[in-house]
Amino acid sequence: MVGKTPGKSRNVAKKAGAEPVSGRPTLLSGGNPQIAKGYGDAPVQAYIAAMPGWKSDVGRRLDALIVEGVPGVHKAVKWNSPFYGVEDNAWFLSFHCFTKYIKVTFFRGAALDPVPPGKSKYPEVRYLDVYEGQLDEAQFSAWVRQASRLPGERMLATTIRKVQTMENRTSGSNEATPSKLIDAKIDALDDWRGETLARIRKLIQQADPDVIEEVKWRGVPVWEHAGIICTGEVYKAVVKTTFAKGASLEDPSGLFNSSLEGNTRRAIDFREGEKIDEEAFIALVRAAVALNTSARTGARSQKKPKSA
Repeated sequence: MVGKTPGKSRNVAKKAGAEPVSGRPTLLSGGNPQIAKGYGDAPVQAYIAAMPGWKSDVGRRLDALIVEGVPGVHKAVKWNSPFYGVEDNAWFLSFHCFTKYIKVTFFRGAALDPVPPGKSKYPEVRYLDVYEGQLDEAQFSAWVRQASRLPGERMLATTIRKVQTMENRTSGSNEATPSKLIDAKIDALDDWRGETLARIRKLIQQADPDVIEEVKWRGVPVWEHAGIICTGEVYKAVVKTTFAKGASLEDPSGLFNSSLEGNTRRAIDFREGEKIDEEAFIALVRAAVALNTSARTGARSQKKPKSA
């Protein structure tokens, strides 16, 4: 097991995107180091050295275990992540920093025994999320040895970027229900934005068990009940929840902090590290549902009966 290091590292990830200090690499979303593409050990060691807080020690240990298990392993940094393979462009493993954990990707993980716990949109890919103090070195080493012996696939390199940055795309399949598409979007984000969107979704469902999920406007999650309640839009720096009739809702807790100038909509911008006022958010969703249902009931009551 890797020992715990001081909790100071939690604050480092929140500074993602800040200007580098003293020549250190920029930390991107989730505290992931921005390292130029390169082959060999040097760029990998530069990435590991730039990993914030406890993650650097764990990254160094992951690298050592991989080298120990696969002598002569090939290394590279691509798309701001270290990659390991038995030859260049035929990689079996990579890892990437997120705010609270390191995500290890086994590109042929479904063929490992036991299968790593994290599921992916791609059936052959599996993930291992390593939190502080929770690396099972023996199991990780066993997976590394197995992964390195699996048949290489040169075409795999062309799909790696899709695995790391895949975004929800509307499928022509009849099985691609809105709920499944939202599941896929959350899984694809795989950083603080995915965690935030998943939490927002859960709160909406808690507030209104009868809510209907839709996906509109090229992949935006939409929650409806007698009309649109709100949307879940994902941007680089914020997850935006736009309430369709927010201007007509009471907001005693002051959750609305965006789109304040219009006469109809109001929005909440959630940023990395911010805590959601769950009680106030649930109340806002319920108020939106009540407004939608009352408007529909009123419209029906105003309809004139057909003349005989």
